[in-house]
Amino acid sequence: MPAHPTTWILVADRAQARILDVGPDGGLREVACFADPEGRAAGRDLESDRPPRVHESVGGTRHAIEPHTSLHDKTATRFARLLRDALVRGHDKHSFDRLVLVAPPRFLGFLRDALDKALLDCVIGEVGHDLTGLATHDLRGHLPDEAFA
Repeated sequence: MPAHPTTWILVADRAQARILDVGPDGGLREVACFADPEGRAAGRDLESDRPPRVHESVGGTRHAIEPHTSLHDKTATRFARLLRDALVRGHDKHSFDRLVLVAPPRFLGFLRDALDKALLDCVIGEVGHDLTGLATHDLRGHLPDEAFA
């Protein structure tokens, strides 16, 4: 284990993500980059067919069956799990022992749901904003001070 704690920062939204490492000098270095093109698609673009239809048992009325979980949410859940798997691999290799999550509030919830206890215990801060469009060198001012301690 390194002399001082190693911090990774996950900057993500439902379609793209970067994992950054905080160096001993406080500089940020990109460790990994991920993209999920389906995450940008509108909900209707994810569906190839109309929702299934049912007949009422009384009368001739037909209506669509709406899925309990939208395809949009399923796509976000799948991407959050992919990111979790990358974090687990990094954690298992002792690449980091502290983690900062940066994502829009809704996707932050998907990330929290995907992370296991070991990863959640590493989380030292969260930023509930979409910062995926910022360049790496512009992120520092938006991150909690704990990430650089």
